[in-house]
Amino acid sequence: MPGNAPLEHRTEATCNSKRPHKSAKEHIPFLQEEFVGMINKGHWSILPAHLVINGKHLRLSPLGVVPQRDRRPRTICDYTCHAVNPETQPLVPNEAMQFGKALHQVLQKILYSNPRFGPVYLSKIDIADGCYCIWLKAEDVPKLAMTFPTRPGEEPLVAMPHVLPMGWRESPPCFSTSTETVADLANNSLSNVAQSPCH
Repeated sequence: MPGNAPLEHRTEATCNSKRPHKSAKEHIPFLQEEFVGMINKGHWSILPAHLVINGKHLRLSPLGVVPQRDRRPRTICDYTCHAVNPETQPLVPNEAMQFGKALHQVLQKILYSNPRFGPVYLSKIDIADGCYCIWLKAEDVPKLAMTFPTRPGEEPLVAMPHVLPMGWRESPPCFSTSTETVADLANNSLSNVAQSPCH
């Protein structure tokens, strides 16, 4: 997790912790709708800033929105500010993330499959918002907090993630490690029984 540098030592020259990105202010209605859904699922909490601003280990990073062509915008957490990403200890193995050669690996599995089991069937499962399936430790939540955009005259808000946020450097390898572990456990359990149950 990120270190616990005091607020006064954070890089205010490059990041203003009291202001979300301009892109977030331009998409306030979208973010409000997006976060209502995530709050209902227990993924985030949004609190008045005065309740948490003096909290221990609090780091306020700016929330941003990335426009997508012909699709809904995408929410992103900018953890480059206040050295959250640079100071994060890399505890999760990056080699869990395997990019490329997927088609080659699939074709190889098909080629070497045992024909006595019949034709090979493929299943592609899209794990939507997969990182949101993995929870954070409660004491780490303030370190990944975000400034939530408000309109002039409204009380400042702080968004607190309860799950792996998009934009934090450890989210992709942690999610990849978790899914690889689930696959390994499932395959091991099937190989340890005399006869696999029907699908």
